[in-house]
Amino acid sequence: MGNYNYSKQSTMYDVDVCMLIDKTGSMRPIIDTVKENALRLYDDIKRDMATKGKNISNLRVRVLAFGDYKADGAEAFYGCDFLHMPDQAELLKQCVNSIRAEGGGDDPEDGLEALAFAIRSQWCSGNNKKRHIVCLFTDAESHDLGHGRSVPGYPEDAPKSYEELLCMWGTPQFPGEMDPYAKRLLLFAPDCSYWSKIARQWDNTILLPVASGKGLGDVSYQSMLDTIGNSI
Repeated sequence: MGNYNYSKQSTMYDVDVCMLIDKTGSMRPIIDTVKENALRLYDDIKRDMATKGKNISNLRVRVLAFGDYKADGAEAFYGCDFLHMPDQAELLKQCVNSIRAEGGGDDPEDGLEALAFAIRSQWCSGNNKKRHIVCLFTDAESHDLGHGRSVPGYPEDAPKSYEELLCMWGTPQFPGEMDPYAKRLLLFAPDCSYWSKIARQWDNTILLPVASGKGLGDVSYQSMLDTIGNSI
């Protein structure tokens, strides 16, 4: 009888990470952290996953910056499509470097509209296991949906209510617009208002509380990396 050598095979993953970054004035600390580490992201995630027996076959990263439509107008929201890592790492760096910590007006921002943009991203598909991860970074509460609807440039297809946004994300009983097995939502945000409500009500969601108005200065790159890695 022949001898057979069975080896443990790593699970292959296709991973998309969409970073939603509050770009208002107080957010300079976390914006600088993301800028400084944009080129490291692929190698660090791949290394972290390898220690867990998970192999990253494809990693794409999208960065979107958001503010307040009433205060910022057309500059309230901008960013890039998904970029393949590491081949497009320099383009990712350029995208992140374009984010300026300014504007925003009053304390709440239009974070819920930003979530809707992220949910409707062109997420990866294929035969490998998938993770579609939304990371939102903000030190402020969110306006109600539609707060800036009267401003030119406000997205016409934005959800009209929190309940409509929840339906986009989906529930265990009624899948929404994302793959229910792949989706993950990581909130680096104050434990208040809509963020705490979302953490309670949305599946596959984690809230990592931060101080209001401090720009996530106490959130290190390593803690970001660990949180993303644990969600894959």
